[in-house]
Amino acid sequence: MIKIAFGLQKGGVGKTTTTLSTGASLSRMGYKVLLVDCDPQANLTTSCLIDIFSNKHSSYDLFTNKKMKLTETIMKTEWGFDLIPSSIALASAEVELVAAFQREQILAERFKELATLDYDFVLTDSPPSLGLLTINVLAASDMVVMPVQCQLLSIMGLQAFIDVVELVRKINPGLTISGVLLTMYDSRTGVSKEVEQNVRGILGDLVYDIKIGDFTALSLIPKRGPIQYWEPKHQASLQYNAFAEELLKRIRS
Repeated sequence: MIKIAFGLQKGGVGKTTTTLSTGASLSRMGYKVLLVDCDPQANLTTSCLIDIFSNKHSSYDLFTNKKMKLTETIMKTEWGFDLIPSSIALASAEVELVAAFQREQILAERFKELATLDYDFVLTDSPPSLGLLTINVLAASDMVVMPVQCQLLSIMGLQAFIDVVELVRKINPGLTISGVLLTMYDSRTGVSKEVEQNVRGILGDLVYDIKIGDFTALSLIPKRGPIQYWEPKHQASLQYNAFAEELLKRIRS
């Protein structure tokens, strides 16, 4: 079982879309996948066409209810992968965790319950911040993928997030940076090319070869679910499939 975090402190970079689309691609390849929504905005949950107000249990319970089993929070989806949904209650978890024992490792402890299940991949969507929820996600993961929108402001948040990953390694020495995925890439603009050049110049091989284009179709995911299932031949679907393949290649190497 490989646990992968998707994170960056800046919002709107395609983090949730990448978590969902990667999960969908891996699921379509035949892998058993669990998605975990640890963002209080619950965009991953709504992108799975699940009403966040109808969930009896959510990732909030993983942080605040030790008596509840992790398996009680898992939902089946119509696309083959499973989901631990989020809820707006998770927004209060940051405050509630402040006084908790070993507060940075609560999720890691809960993820130990996954050992009895047969998932190949656990993909966790983290909040667009560097708070306790994000630290918990990183502490509970084997590796992290950082989606970076091809805009200049996104680069500014990248180094700060990398610094946090280095700090989390003190409590989770096995955490590695899988790589940086360039998203919302538009080859017609100089900005996208400049961002790519700068990021590759700084991080080199850490940057994935595949890039995700700036497709309007991806904005329809919250209404339709994973794009691979309603537009499998769309360029966005093909690019995320290629990203999943490259991710697997890096894991195997």
